[in-house]
Amino acid sequence: MKQSASRRAFTLRFRDESTHRALRQAADELGLSMNELVERAIEHELAIVGAELEEKLRRTVRLLGRYRADGAHGADDRMADARDFARAEVEEDDPLRSCAAEPFDDPVGVGAVFADPVER
Repeated sequence: MKQSASRRAFTLRFRDESTHRALRQAADELGLSMNELVERAIEHELAIVGAELEEKLRRTVRLLGRYRADGAHGADDRMADARDFARAEVEEDDPLRSCAAEPFDDPVGVGAVFADPVER
């Protein structure tokens, strides 16, 4: 198989004519085709982006490892947590207690749309 048969094509459209002009000038100055210069620039950028993504993944794995180590509860701990939660539900005041709102003037009927049940 010829090498040109294995190449992939990608059409690049420039939003700014000055970018295209700068690419042409840089390619001419470096003695490269515009295509070769763009491909090298993309390879370079992807290497940087890939390294940044890899580092983010490593940090995430480290954080998850610490979370598992710090937060590893046994069955007894989970039961104690559940008991504490249940106790707080009956003994503590709920800071987000709801109350009925007074009706208000709604000339375009927006409130009625949200008050109407979805099922019909």
